[in-house]
Amino acid sequence: MKRIIFAVLLIAAPGVFSATRDLTLGDAFTLAHEHSYAVKRAEADKAAAEASLSGAKSARFPTLDATAYAAYISFVPTLDIQTQLGDFSREVGTNENYQTDLRLVLPLFTGGKISGGIDAAEAGHRYREALLSAEQDKLDYFTRVRYLSLYRADRALTAANEALRRAEITQLDVRSMYDAGAADSVDLLETDLAMTDARFKVEEAQSNRRAVEISLLQLLGLPPEDTLHLPVQLPQPEMTSLTSALERQELQAADAAIDLSIAQEKQAKAGYFPSVAVFGGYSYGKPNLDRFNNTWNDYFTAGAQLNWSINLGRKTSHEVRRAQYATRAVSNERANLDDQLHEQARLSAEQLRLAFERYQSALKRHRITTENYRLAQARHHDGVLSSNRLLEIETALSEADAGLATAEAGYYIAQSAWYYAIGSDKLTEGL
Repeated sequence: MKRIIFAVLLIAAPGVFSATRDLTLGDAFTLAHEHSYAVKRAEADKAAAEASLSGAKSARFPTLDATAYAAYISFVPTLDIQTQLGDFSREVGTNENYQTDLRLVLPLFTGGKISGGIDAAEAGHRYREALLSAEQDKLDYFTRVRYLSLYRADRALTAANEALRRAEITQLDVRSMYDAGAADSVDLLETDLAMTDARFKVEEAQSNRRAVEISLLQLLGLPPEDTLHLPVQLPQPEMTSLTSALERQELQAADAAIDLSIAQEKQAKAGYFPSVAVFGGYSYGKPNLDRFNNTWNDYFTAGAQLNWSINLGRKTSHEVRRAQYATRAVSNERANLDDQLHEQARLSAEQLRLAFERYQSALKRHRITTENYRLAQARHHDGVLSSNRLLEIETALSEADAGLATAEAGYYIAQSAWYYAIGSDKLTEGL
């Protein structure tokens, strides 16, 4: 019996442990950012760019090199000297050798290689930072749209339930009239057909709502068995000014890409110049500099060094030209992106204007159909209006209810698209 109960609980677990939670738009933003793998990847890329910038700045600091070794040499050369006083022989070195060298090198001039590397790292950091902001804006837009889509699905479901309620009232009225002899069997069949259609529309609205809900749950990283309740009531749409500056993070990233290319050009030009550094060193070992005495000794060194490497195949000039063309390419890409984003912003503004007009039209149509249905009910009770005509008017009202719900949420979805198109901070504001 225990095994059977445990198996039943496992099968029923998704439904048993599902939860209904209130979800505000602010909560949706928070959960989406915590769950988004794209944002986490962009954050890791930004952290890597920060580390790269720190590494580039470290190139200005001195470099400490340490070398130590111990070796046994099987053959030691000897120095033989013949004089009038006799022959003289001395080993130059020893079989056992121990050596430790420390050297501190400070770069003084690199022709722009170090500064160019720092500039490139800074531009790379700004590029990754802008991409992270762009990814966050995109996530905020998707979250807002899916949240509003669920709100729209809720309104559509409410409208379908209201249509079903009106169909039930009409069916009861027709049955009463049928019993009184004021309606025939055709009227009954028509009301039954209207009830069937109304029930199906409710089921369809429930299915559509669940599909949108699952999509939002997936975006937020919540269990798909959960049910979301949106404690929000959208205010009546009002048309606002559509004149605003374009502040997309993608443009900031494009600017950083141009600076990165310029910094790489600076690094390439550094190949024309020598590099100069000063150094100081310390050496300790046996026999070290004293090749004739098998003793430990040490010494210090200090000086400067110059390195200059010139490729006879004009490699440096080719690298400089490549960097210059790359800068020109990213500059053109930035200009093209600017045109595309401005076009997108203008199109979004037009779509927002159209969405507001659609809402105004749906609101007017809803008011007219509501009044028409109220009058039709009264005329139907008086026996002046046929049941078929009443059902037609009720269908028009149901369509107006659904259209108003769609138009209201559609306006705010279009507004979200416009906020995203211009890079507005209002994208993350509450409703």
